[in-house]
Amino acid sequence: MRIDVWSDFGCPFCVIGKRKLENALGMFTMGDKVEVVYRSFQLDPNAENRTISTQQLASEKGMTVEQMKVKQAQVANMIKKEAGLDVNYDRVIIANTFDGHRLAHFAAKVGKGAELTERLIRAYLSQSMNIADHNVLVSLGSEAGLNERDVAEMLESDAYKDSVKADIAEARKLNISGVPFFVFNNKYSLSGAQSEESFLNALNLIWDEEKEFRKMEKAARSKGDDSCTDGVCSV
Repeated sequence: MRIDVWSDFGCPFCVIGKRKLENALGMFTMGDKVEVVYRSFQLDPNAENRTISTQQLASEKGMTVEQMKVKQAQVANMIKKEAGLDVNYDRVIIANTFDGHRLAHFAAKVGKGAELTERLIRAYLSQSMNIADHNVLVSLGSEAGLNERDVAEMLESDAYKDSVKADIAEARKLNISGVPFFVFNNKYSLSGAQSEESFLNALNLIWDEEKEFRKMEKAARSKGDDSCTDGVCSV
């Protein structure tokens, strides 16, 4: 089974959804047979790299400072409770995530996509790191098991720009307007940070359906005659 996950690194519900899915896969009897592929999505493609005070953010959102502080505390508590991640919104650096997504594609090519995605999330939300800074990305890539020089050379090139844009274009085709968004076997989808139970139910239902289809496919092949039977012509 394959699960494609569209998400962005600074999205609180994305990290919660990621944890819920991981927990569900840990309970799923065939969890080791599931491939999870992280896809690129930018909640703010025009984001400028900056440190922003609570007062500035409140002004931009049309809220009072007190209202913003309450909202930030609520979100931080939710992330801590649901994903086990400490977040201090007073120190978060707003960053454009495009190059982070490029690096995630690069990491996925060498089997480090999941590690790099997790590292970028922690860097953005919990460690107040500017994940648009190439030096920061090189360091994070190294921590995820990538070669520093390879990462630096990739970031200085145009590599994987088309891959990020292709993910975003596919999200538009699927009418994805918010993340996280989960697509199972290119057929079924779930939107938002679902519960472990919801994910587990989906995994079991889809696995059983695919298993039944494989049985039918195997039975059809086992006939082994070069004829048209049951509406199917074999060659």
